Parts: sequence; structure tokens; C-alpha cells
Amino acid sequence: MTQLTRRGLAALGLSGLAAPALAQGDFPRQPVRVIVPFAAGTGSDIAARIVANETRHRLPQPLVIENRAGGGGITGTEQGARAAPDGYTLTVGTTSTWITNPALNPRVAYSFERDFTPVSLFGRSFYAVVTANTPQAPRTLAELIERLRARPGEATFGSSGAGTITHLATEVILHRAGVTATHVPYRGSAPAMTDIAAGQVLFGSDTLAATVPLIRNGTLRALAVTSPERSPALPEVPTVGESGYPGVVLDAWFGVAAPAATPAPVIAVLAEAIGAAARSPEALARFDALGINPLGLGPAEFGAFVRENAGFWRDFIRASGIRVEF
Repeated sequence: MTQLTRRGLAALGLSGLAAPALAQGDFPRQPVRVIVPFAAGTGSDIAARIVANETRHRLPQPLVIENRAGGGGITGTEQGARAAPDGYTLTVGTTSTWITNPALNPRVAYSFERDFTPVSLFGRSFYAVVTANTPQAPRTLAELIERLRARPGEATFGSSGAGTITHLATEVILHRAGVTATHVPYRGSAPAMTDIAAGQVLFGSDTLAATVPLIRNGTLRALAVTSPERSPALPEVPTVGESGYPGVVLDAWFGVAAPAATPAPVIAVLAEAIGAAARSPEALARFDALGINPLGLGPAEFGAFVRENAGFWRDFIRASGIRVEF
């Protein structure tokens, strides 16, 4: 993650959004489609549904979630980029869909800067490094690293897809520890977590939003979290920094954008409603249970956040030499 998450959010604050310039009731006059480029049940899907549900009190029409999984998030994101710029199609995006996928693969046909207009950055979640909850599996991050060091490249780790942030978050930890493991990409978070729990792959990383329910029900064992401090959702689990790798702080963020050239008054209406929904008491309670930190940043703050976050990931991808063909 970038330094902005630790120091810049305070500077950005939750500055006021531009006042909507549309007459009340002018927009939206029909349901707004929200493309989630991942399968149902993933962290970004869960977060988007929480926010969409809370906008029902703030907009005259609902936000309707539409899952368009495929290509590590590329398929749905490309559909969102090609949608009409009228405010009736939004796209949920993450670090992977808007930053790392284009950096990893020049064939990706969209650019956040060129093809999207930021609406609201509504939340972020840190990661848990997880393994099977069995006697044979590692019990600490240090034990996992020692296993990897003893058998370089033999152990496997799962992710929700090649080039996704769940893939790259694990690569950051491996790179910092100076060890290797073989990546096994899956078509989504759920099958990856299923095979980790079954011992088909040794370990993996995913957002707290995706892993906390599985950790709490005993399906998975958490070895460490990538937050700067221990997560209230998993207070007994040490951070990666506490486990011997200070400074390794990684997050996944969730935002909504509209196609480029969407009128500014429409963006203002959507940003106000989505930002307020993300900060509502109902959303805050659900976010807290899932280890999601609410943000509710408006278009300008969202754009600044993405620009700084992009610097970290592009530098890491360049230094690591990771390349992915989707």
C-alpha cells in the first residue's frame, strides 16, 4: 500500500462534495446498474452490496448489483468502461482492476485515468495470510516462511486469479521474506479458499472481508494480518510487522466509478449518496464485523488516492519482474 493510507487520509479528510446541480428527482429516474467484476461473495462484492443497500434511503432509485466475473476482474471492468456515460452504469473497482491489471498486462483495454470518472472510494480492507485449520498446517507466519525456505518453490499458494491483488499481496510478503512458492490461480476467491482449507494448496492471502467468516467458523487459520495494527475483527492474530517483517502493510480498497464524460452534476448526486451510505451507522456496523474500514471519499480525494496508490504497485511490479498473461 502507499504512504497515503497511513498519513494522507487525515490530510484528505472527508471534504465536502460539490452540491448536486440537478433538480430533486431528475436523477436517477431508473435503477442504476453497478457492475462488480468479481463473483458474488468476494470482499468487493460484499462491500458493494452493503453500500448499495444503504443508498435506498438516499436515492429515488436503487443501485442494482450485477456480478460480471472473469479475467481477474478485467471482463466486467471493460464492460463498465464501454458503458454509456449517463450515470446509469457504475463499476466497482479495486487495486487490482484499476491499477495492477493494466500494469501487468499491456493488452488490458482500459485505463482508469482515461476511461473512468471517480465517484466514491467507500472502503478498504486489509489482508489475512491464511492456511488450513489442521494440525499439519503452519501455526505462525514464521513457521510458514521456514517451510518455504527449506523447500524453495515446492509449496503452493492460492489466489483469486493471476494478477489480482490477492496474488500480488502474497508476492510482496514472499519478496520481503526472500522465499519463493508456486502460484496457483483460481477463478475467484471462494474456490481458492476452499482448496486452502482442504490442504490442496498450502496458503494464500485474501481480504479480511472474505476471510474473517471462514476464520471464525474454523475453516481457515489466520497466520498474520497486513494492517499496521492488529485488526479489531481478529485481535488475536499478529500483524506481518509483528511477525518479523516491519513495514509490510497492504490493503485492498473498494471504489465506484462512472464512465468518462459522465456529467458532473450526475457524479455529484451519486458521490453524495454513496459517500453518505458508506458512513451510515448501519454500514459502519457491518463493515466493522468484516474488518472493512469505511472511507466515503469523494471524486477529487478518490482520484488523489488512486494516483498515489498506483505508484507503490507499479514500482513493486517493475522491481519484482512479475508478468501475467490473462
